[in-house]
Amino acid sequence: MSLYPTDLSPQNTAEEQQTGEPQKLSSAPPALEVDGIHLAFRKKRSLLPVLQDVSLTVKPGEFVSLVGPSGSGKSTLFHIIGGLLKPQQGHIRMHGQDVTGERGHISYMPQQPALFPWRTTLDNVLLGQENAPRNHTAAHSQYASERERREEARQWLEQVGLGPFAKAYPHTLSGGMQQRAAFLRALLSPQELMLLDEPFSALDALTRAEMQQWLLRIWERNRRSVLFITHSIEEALLLSDRIYVLSARPASVVHVVDVPFPRPRREEITLDPRFNEWKRTMTDWMRQERCRLDGGMEEHTESARKSPTNNGADQYE
Repeated sequence: MSLYPTDLSPQNTAEEQQTGEPQKLSSAPPALEVDGIHLAFRKKRSLLPVLQDVSLTVKPGEFVSLVGPSGSGKSTLFHIIGGLLKPQQGHIRMHGQDVTGERGHISYMPQQPALFPWRTTLDNVLLGQENAPRNHTAAHSQYASERERREEARQWLEQVGLGPFAKAYPHTLSGGMQQRAAFLRALLSPQELMLLDEPFSALDALTRAEMQQWLLRIWERNRRSVLFITHSIEEALLLSDRIYVLSARPASVVHVVDVPFPRPRREEITLDPRFNEWKRTMTDWMRQERCRLDGGMEEHTESARKSPTNNGADQYE
């Protein structure tokens, strides 16, 4: 089965690709390799497979999105990449080095801004640098002194419209302003790979659209390596170079989409008929996986009622 909707084959999009920014081939190892990850949780009476042979890559300077049904294990995969969980099988590699189970290699932005209420906007933005492992901090000479770090952070706050709020506390900021501060905290962390876990899900539709455009502008200037979780297919198509579509639990990669639209991208791309054809196709894929997940949950509930009692404590299997 082709992964391309009608009239969106690579041949039909080649001409448009040529009008965008040229693709640079690099022999450098990927910023991230997720290789054959398996994970299952043992929960009281039953074994719950969550991830099954999940593999993906993020090249240096690439924006990759991960979409899948709710409960399919996307955030769990982030925990494995960040070293909070260790898989039963598979490896996590960053720039060619095996870092499975190790922490401190990624910068992270959660669904909620998670700003400390007792710290100013500036001090919250600096938090990622303060908590970075020494080997990462030492590798970035621009962070040689606290004065230099604070000056750079102030310059960034000015660029994103938060300069007048550098000394303000989080409760005085709007939702969009808090998200911008949280993103800057991840951006200014010395780790090259950024994991963004549905960072705009709590925002209203208008603020979310504004934040998407803001993120596009910031990322296109800096080209950090990004792995982005979202439930919005439109958001994934707008922001990404490549999209991995996960199946229902236990999650595996069922589709890989190389987004055919050139950069720089602006909101008007969402009106392109080909954009909407992709959106319809991916929505159909997600509906199919959602139906599978709903059916699987019913089967799992019935299996749990029939399975023998497990006398052991809850543990990761």
